[in-house]
Amino acid sequence: MTQEISYASETTPEGLARLIEHIRHAVGQGDLDPEFVHKLAKRICKEFQEMKAARPGATELADLESSIETLLLAADSGHGARLTRSLQKLRETEGASPASH
Repeated sequence: MTQEISYASETTPEGLARLIEHIRHAVGQGDLDPEFVHKLAKRICKEFQEMKAARPGATELADLESSIETLLLAADSGHGARLTRSLQKLRETEGASPASH
């Protein structure tokens, strides 16, 4: 039987906020895959929940929650843009091929 070692995060709210901002900027530039961003956001959410549990009532955590939501929205926008581009390419391909009747 293995013992689970408890994990105490050393991440600061400021550090997490900076990380979120960097990721959000990269998403806006189209440098990160939206699925990858969703995975990062899930991990960031987990880290945030651990921070909240360790520091109940900490006022500096309030802004982080909205930053995480903004990151998720940016990832969703990136995913939507990728779908739009894929549909456009599909339409162009269908338009270029001869009609098969």
